[in-house]
Amino acid sequence: MNMTRKRWVVLIASVAVLGLVVLWWIATENGRRLDRHVQRALERYEQAFARDGARATPTPLRRDGFSPALGVPSAEKVTVNQDGRTLTVEFIGRKTTGPCGSDYTARAVESEHAALIVVEEHPHEWVRACTDEGYRRQATVQLSRPLDGRTVLEAMRGMPVPVDLPR
Repeated sequence: MNMTRKRWVVLIASVAVLGLVVLWWIATENGRRLDRHVQRALERYEQAFARDGARATPTPLRRDGFSPALGVPSAEKVTVNQDGRTLTVEFIGRKTTGPCGSDYTARAVESEHAALIVVEEHPHEWVRACTDEGYRRQATVQLSRPLDGRTVLEAMRGMPVPVDLPR
């Protein structure tokens, strides 16, 4: 193979790799935006806690483009299991079956005084003809340590969520 042909092969391979990196970057941007949003919500709560103690109510965050349509439903209520670490999150989501259905997972981002719950949607298929009808859904999340008096926050506005504690 002559030198010019080798250079062309290297150039084409480099452009292909660069294209894949750009596609990955674009595809993961929404997740990075959500992570920044969640961090801001926790920081605001910690600032409010430092100022107001256990009565802390942070200033609600703007939604910054996140909404249930983008796969981030808002937690409406949380029930704490007997172990203090397992939370059942209630929210409004899509139905469970069919092309307009979705599955959901939840994760917690924790700080000293709060546990912020992020519910993520995993659509079965993306169909334009789906209705906006909501269904009461649940997801379970495991905290790294017991809730133990910390506040539970929903992800979109960073506001406290009603919590049912074990009896």
